[in-house]
Amino acid sequence: MQRLFFWIFTNCFLLLGYLSYDAITLPDDSDLPISETSSEVVIEKGDSYLTKVTDLIGDPLDFSSGSLTKAGAIIEQNRSALIKESTIVTYKVTDGALSDESINYSNTKQQDYAKDTLQHNELWDSFTTIIPSELRSNVKSFSIFSDGTSNLLGYVEPLDYAADTWQLGVDFEDSTDKKNFYYTLIHEYGHLLTLGNDQMVINYDWSTSSETESTYSSFYGESIPDSYMNLYYQEFWLDYYKEWQHLDVQNNVEAQKEFYLQHPDDFLTTYAVVHPEEDIAESWTFFILSTRQENTTVAQEKQNFFYQFPELIEIRTHILENLLTEVKKD
Repeated sequence: MQRLFFWIFTNCFLLLGYLSYDAITLPDDSDLPISETSSEVVIEKGDSYLTKVTDLIGDPLDFSSGSLTKAGAIIEQNRSALIKESTIVTYKVTDGALSDESINYSNTKQQDYAKDTLQHNELWDSFTTIIPSELRSNVKSFSIFSDGTSNLLGYVEPLDYAADTWQLGVDFEDSTDKKNFYYTLIHEYGHLLTLGNDQMVINYDWSTSSETESTYSSFYGESIPDSYMNLYYQEFWLDYYKEWQHLDVQNNVEAQKEFYLQHPDDFLTTYAVVHPEEDIAESWTFFILSTRQENTTVAQEKQNFFYQFPELIEIRTHILENLLTEVKKD
């Protein structure tokens, strides 16, 4: 039975890349732990990095689509079938570096690109530059695929039932839209943050499952009470989760549109309605790539949700500092 639910999970959902530069003037306590530095100082530091990123590439949430509500909306539908057909090459990740490439020779359309290890490493380098090493130590596989532009942009999925090792996949064609690519990498890290085995009880007894569960349940486990996912679910999804299930929003595109229109102020993107796990990943990405909001809508409250955790405020600052380094490469 566990194998069955793991198969369902991995095949049905989740979502869902040096020039030197002038040093940034920051407070002298920039290297102190969060407990010794006020959260406000760390937030301001992160905002200063975000300002410099914006000066170089414009608003990181302003995509070529021209609409914030479309940000992330094209990340993923019918993921498993697309991946099977469009995977080009897969690598093991050893000590943070790519190794042991495995080319998908059945994908005859991409054989030339499958041998371009330089570009493969450039894509991986974008991820490792933006996401600090201690936050991605569980990523043990990297897959490159392409299903054409503006379809599936990226994904993460567990490599084992314990969910302690993961694979990251990116579409190399979509990576040419740099802002979209940065957004995708940060979104996918949001899944790693909220669905890792430090956040979930993996050996979940489905025979005890019921509609009266007190914590959020995923396809492969139950969230621990004080996990980010469960706290988010309790605050934002509890009132309409049953409605969302009844409408089959996850699998029905028309239901997704309807649900979004019924709750237009509750979601930061149209894609966020697909699933609570996508919603928190979208809100996480907005938390990273914009400043603190006024809490005038539920969507803004979702974005601000992460500010209650000092450790996430610090992570935001590190990611934005690294994003600035990545942007400076161009």
